[in-house]
Amino acid sequence: MPSRESSLENLAKAQARWRRPRPLRSEEEGQMIRRLVFWWFTGRNHTKPSGRDWARQLGISHTWLQKLVREFTADPSEMRRLQIARGDPTFAQLSRARENTNEMRERGELRLSRLAEQKRKFWSEN
Repeated sequence: MPSRESSLENLAKAQARWRRPRPLRSEEEGQMIRRLVFWWFTGRNHTKPSGRDWARQLGISHTWLQKLVREFTADPSEMRRLQIARGDPTFAQLSRARENTNEMRERGELRLSRLAEQKRKFWSEN
């Protein structure tokens, strides 16, 4: 069993080398998703889709959608400001943001999703 001192030294080395992981999507796409979730959450439409269905349409997990809704209920002022300043979000804007994300991913500025990483590993091994 390693000594306490060697464990602390190893921890210090690891902390010195640590860097923040690259994001999964561009900032623009993240903001568009937040705006669309806020738009869905505050919508007065009687035919509003379920949270899981809306998350599926946005291409995100329903747990992230739930997390965003909790953030909005805790402090909706920031999203209201964005909503007023930029108007209602559209799927065309989300599509443009996703194109930007794909370009950044091709340049290596973003990390791959788990599924894309698994596919890359599978094809490199075979």
